Amino acid sequence: MFPISLASALTLLAGLSTIVAGPTPRQNGLQVINNCEVSGQVALTFDDGPFDYEGDVAAALGDQKATFFLNGNNYECIYDRVDQVRALHAAQHTLGSHTWSHADLTKLDEAGINSELQKVEDAFIKILGLKPLYFRPPYGSYNDLVLQVLAQRGYKKLFLWSEDTGDANGESAGYSQNVLDGVVGDFPKPHLVLEHSPIQSTSGQVLPYAVPRLESAGYRLVSVDTCLGGNGEWPYEYIGEPGTPDGSWTC
Repeated sequence: MFPISLASALTLLAGLSTIVAGPTPRQNGLQVINNCEVSGQVALTFDDGPFDYEGDVAAALGDQKATFFLNGNNYECIYDRVDQVRALHAAQHTLGSHTWSHADLTKLDEAGINSELQKVEDAFIKILGLKPLYFRPPYGSYNDLVLQVLAQRGYKKLFLWSEDTGDANGESAGYSQNVLDGVVGDFPKPHLVLEHSPIQSTSGQVLPYAVPRLESAGYRLVSVDTCLGGNGEWPYEYIGEPGTPDGSWTC
């Protein structure tokens, strides 16, 4: 074995720590996240809103926090849900982009990807005065071009998940409850769970069942920026004061 200096050894160990502990940096610092990193924490994430049940999801969470990856015009136009979006933000849930129309970005060219991102960013800026820096791709589908465009637009994280409750795939509430029972039994390992707020059974049946069980197991329910520990950051870029709805706030 060849001798190495103490400085070299420390450099090597630091590199190994980066490889093991954190997600791999991609495309100028943009990171793909598959799971949370902080022991004893679960990030429940809700895609495809805003729709009718965001308030019900928040009520089922109580004082716990979650993440909502919002579309601009999917189940409903985001400009028709301004009060809902602002209420989620005021309650300190984290809000991220899920594209404008829930498009599969891998099927679009660069201009199409930029359009899907720009329109939902414009809505965030009008409603909150903030540009989102966290993103979840519809269907979990992305490629190198998607990563390149996200990085060029300043995004920090692309989020996937460790568990899918299957609610958007037509699975029963019981199936979703069983998925979350598996998380309960895995304490204290961290988890990043995919759910969908427009599915009524998620807020009406699954969360009232699962949230107390997760809490009793010792889990803290947090937003994705919290569950990454030191690898998280403020998930927005401040642009200015929120706007006032007018005739241009349409889909």
